[in-house]
Amino acid sequence: MIFVDIKNDIAFRKIFGNDEKTAPLISFLNAALQLEGNDQVESVILLIQINFLE
Repeated sequence: MIFVDIKNDIAFRKIFGNDEKTAPLISFLNAALQLEGNDQVESVILLIQINFLE
């Protein structure tokens, strides 16, 4: 299994910068910011998107 350093901008965007799959980003934000209950992030809007070649 290959692990990716998400501190790398391209790796972070590849994992979390997808409009179709925002659940991982929302989960990450809630965990990183220690948000619980009504304070949790429920949705996100990505303003800048990069298309990666598959």
